[in-house]
Amino acid sequence: MKLLVATPEFAPLASTGGLGYAVAGLSRALTARGHEVTVALPRYASIDVPLSPAHGRWWTTEAEGVPVMLFDDGEAFGRPKLYGPSPGIAYDDNWRRFGRFSLAVAALAGDYDLVHLNDGHVGAVALLTTTPTVLTLHNAAYSVLGPLAEVIELLGVDPGLGEPGAPLEWFGKANYLKAGIVSATQVTTVSPTHAKELADDATSFGLGGIVRALRRPIVGILNGISSSRWDPATDTTLPQTYSAEDLGGRRASRAALLAWTGLADGVIFGNVGRMSPQKGLHLLGPELDALVSEGVRLVLMGCGEIDAMVNDWAARYPRAVVHLDFDPTCSRLVFAGSDAYLMPSAFEPSGLGQLYAMRYGAPPVARLTGGLADCVIDIDEDLARGNGLAFRSFGSATVAKTMRRAMRYREGFPDLWAGMQRRGMSTDWSWDARAHEYEALFAEIIRG
Repeated sequence: MKLLVATPEFAPLASTGGLGYAVAGLSRALTARGHEVTVALPRYASIDVPLSPAHGRWWTTEAEGVPVMLFDDGEAFGRPKLYGPSPGIAYDDNWRRFGRFSLAVAALAGDYDLVHLNDGHVGAVALLTTTPTVLTLHNAAYSVLGPLAEVIELLGVDPGLGEPGAPLEWFGKANYLKAGIVSATQVTTVSPTHAKELADDATSFGLGGIVRALRRPIVGILNGISSSRWDPATDTTLPQTYSAEDLGGRRASRAALLAWTGLADGVIFGNVGRMSPQKGLHLLGPELDALVSEGVRLVLMGCGEIDAMVNDWAARYPRAVVHLDFDPTCSRLVFAGSDAYLMPSAFEPSGLGQLYAMRYGAPPVARLTGGLADCVIDIDEDLARGNGLAFRSFGSATVAKTMRRAMRYREGFPDLWAGMQRRGMSTDWSWDARAHEYEALFAEIIRG
């Protein structure tokens, strides 16, 4: 198949989190399976790699074996950040920026068998091309909204598309996410559980009615990771390699993590990702004093809307809490050195952190939502298959209770804990195991 992948992020060229890594992982896996994959990405100011001119405003490069086309629009994308000046604050003209990018992508679409759209930023492409499209929702909480009349003029579409109830209209504004959901040939999301959540009014971000009315129900396919790039048995960034068969080398990573962060010894709970309310880490606040006194140590890597809160924790407890800027290399030490990996998410369409953590032997302590519910098995619910500790209620007391359960099991039941580690490490979380599901879906859509 000849596939065009349109996306606002693609690691390592431009990424703010899991989206860029998920798109890159799937693109590499499909390329390895013999398909002709080309990625279309805005040429952000932060991208600094050798480029070759293609045609018009497109430039080409390659990222880890995948051809990438970069759309050159300095007015729209020559800015220091991808989406906004600071975490949680979007540029006011994102509708114009990504509308222009969507027009450019649509102009390429006719040369491909299928266009794979990723998130609402490129949802308008589904309105603009007759080539089959698949829209994957990585995070449906983020819509790109704009003034309806101006968007219709920018995209050059029939004004009827902005009528109440029409694909582009959303409470008097234009909504690229809705346009993509309604107009794409098929919509997918990044876990089977999240596909069900998007059809439920309580967990659909207001999209439940639209999702339930789709002719083809949303398909959920869990994200994967690159098992060759994320392998503690070969990872040279670690002080000592280790495997599921021999966990001994993991102690060196744990000691290195404590030395690097300056934390006192205790039970280390790690987290790598955005410090945002979505991730649920703010729930620790009311319980933090007690948890720290009981031996909890927190290694939190990443930035976001709750940075001030996390910084206050680190200032109050310098030997128990550390807040680090994201670093892709050092994040591996967090996964390898933490005793457990904390993900008390309000919602988590798929999640990659828990997959990396399990691959590196840190059992997740996670809320059963979205992709977390599809891969984390609570040890108390299934002793033979359990790979972590899970809870359902989104609340401070529940998070603290589950963390205490993790501490009790790690300290008092080492064989049970090692069993969770080995099961998480030996499960195939790879993109190779996921790509065939996309491959089959794309082929079905192309056949019509």
